[in-house]
Amino acid sequence: MNILILNWRDIKNPRAGGAELYFHELARRWITLGNKVTWISGGWEKCKKHEIVDGISVIRAGNEISLYLLAPIEYFKLKNKPDIIIDVENGIPFFSPLFSRSKKILHIHHIHREVWFKEGKFPLAHIGWFLETKIMPLIYKKIGVVTISNSSKEEIKDERLNNILGVVNPGIDFPKYNLLNKEKTPTVLFLNRIKKYKGIDTLLEAASKLKHENIKFLVGGSGDYLEEAKKYSLKRELSKVNFLGRVSELKKRELMQKSWIFVNPSFKEGWGIVNIEANYFGTPVVGSNVSGIKDSVVDGKTGLLFKYGNSRDLAEKIKKLVNNKKLRNRMEHDAKMWALKFDWGIKSKEYLKIIKDYIKT
Repeated sequence: MNILILNWRDIKNPRAGGAELYFHELARRWITLGNKVTWISGGWEKCKKHEIVDGISVIRAGNEISLYLLAPIEYFKLKNKPDIIIDVENGIPFFSPLFSRSKKILHIHHIHREVWFKEGKFPLAHIGWFLETKIMPLIYKKIGVVTISNSSKEEIKDERLNNILGVVNPGIDFPKYNLLNKEKTPTVLFLNRIKKYKGIDTLLEAASKLKHENIKFLVGGSGDYLEEAKKYSLKRELSKVNFLGRVSELKKRELMQKSWIFVNPSFKEGWGIVNIEANYFGTPVVGSNVSGIKDSVVDGKTGLLFKYGNSRDLAEKIKKLVNNKKLRNRMEHDAKMWALKFDWGIKSKEYLKIIKDYIKT
């Protein structure tokens, strides 16, 4: 098949995140199965306008915002029109039904809804919210939808998008690694984009409540909320919180393996790939009990869920795992077994089957 992905970023974008990783891993496997994949995305300063990345033909136009206006132009430039368009909604979709007669799938990681007002500013936040919650359901009411978790599936139904074709969880890589011992000092790891909605404030408040405990906190990643997080840590004199900045893939594996606990305090996720990655390295996850995270964390088995935004509950869950070695060891084992269920190769075939069946309808 000839597959076209419309997504605001691609895997080489400096700001690439979970959606880009998800489709890159699927697409490069679709290519090995004999399919052609083109990816239209926004660009950045000095980026290549066209390049082949792992067999994917990546076309970049404008930036992450102007792309939504330029995507139809790039579509009409294509010599061979696609058999299927995967229109990826990262807050708003590309409204491809307005400019293409090709078969389409609307892919939604999660409904943003309240996230618009947590992250955006007036008037863009209000425009984005209106396009997602009011206009999108009208334009896509007859279009098939795919998402990545059961929580997202239920949210999508609430938006009056009922033609849901399936749920395909993300996978992870299974790299071979030399077994490393856990740190001698109880270590809690946060490794994600440093954005307000990712819940870094809640983690730092929990760290403040645990500042007299023998627990150290590692914060990895970068983002537009990093400086605010550092200021908060300095103000509260959180000497046991260390900011690591962006870390390499190898360093990430080391940190996930040596830490006692991985924390994901986000307001909302489509799924939470980092949770499964941490589990693969034998580290239980303490995550907020919200959409996506409650799907990827099996409460009481691969980690613990806490009430979103409740730093006291988060601190208590961290302390519980630190002090209960038997519970922690059981979760380390169960977490590894859970992670092995999420193989990219299997997930790519699941999604491809949905595409093939949908094209036949």
